[in-house]
Amino acid sequence: MSPNTLIDNSYAQTLKALHKPGSPIVFANIFDPSSASTLISLNESHPGLVKAAATASYAVAAKLSIADEELSLPQNLSSVSQFAPLIRDAGLPLSMDLQDGYGDQIVEAITGAISIGVVGANIEDSYPEKGFGGGMACLRSLEESAERIKKVVKTARDAGIPDFVVNARTDVLCLKPNPEGWTREMMVEETVKRGKAYLAAGATSVFVWGGPGGLITTEEIKILVDAFQGRLAVKLGTRKDDLSVKELADLGLCRISIGPSLLKTDTDGFRRGAARILQGGKL
Repeated sequence: MSPNTLIDNSYAQTLKALHKPGSPIVFANIFDPSSASTLISLNESHPGLVKAAATASYAVAAKLSIADEELSLPQNLSSVSQFAPLIRDAGLPLSMDLQDGYGDQIVEAITGAISIGVVGANIEDSYPEKGFGGGMACLRSLEESAERIKKVVKTARDAGIPDFVVNARTDVLCLKPNPEGWTREMMVEETVKRGKAYLAAGATSVFVWGGPGGLITTEEIKILVDAFQGRLAVKLGTRKDDLSVKELADLGLCRISIGPSLLKTDTDGFRRGAARILQGGKL
């Protein structure tokens, strides 16, 4: 954050107000100074198009040539601090992907994020290092996860950001295979139970993700939108038949993000271009 940029709760208030059921905030997630500058530049040709910014830890880690679960708190904060001033100077609120809150470092994670100009965060209920193949043991308990959200909210309030936006991610639907004895319907019910608890603990929205290559059906989204009174966040799908931003908005949710999808698109384009010219072709 620039030396003359102060902690300012108005940015958090702006970010929170953008979470409108049926008219969701849409994030083209950023991960380095170049992506941040490119995002900001859209407002030059399309004033008001970009209303806020959010990071994706997977992409931040990829830029450091490490796996998402290997990204440490200092590395994450250092990386985001390189472009957070650009976002603040553009007058936009910034949300940061803080994974699970970094275990016992959750207070340090929030205070560190706020110190570089962040006014919102993703906090997930899974253990990054455990993956999604070990059933419910891959997730913290509902009670512990809710208490961690309360701690985030209190820490932010004490740091001068009482309206800090928590996008609480629950990863029940990421578990593959299903936990032993669990049906898909039971997993959706557990997702609803957790999401309601996280909202009651102070979260602004509940992010439900289907995992790498995972799918949340339209009917499941409708169930979750109804259960959370529209305070649902999802990741935009990449498959041909996945719902568009408009179709998702029409279902009544409040937040849409893309995670590392644009980084992967850029990487795939580089790979194809490099292969083409190295094989004697044209750009």
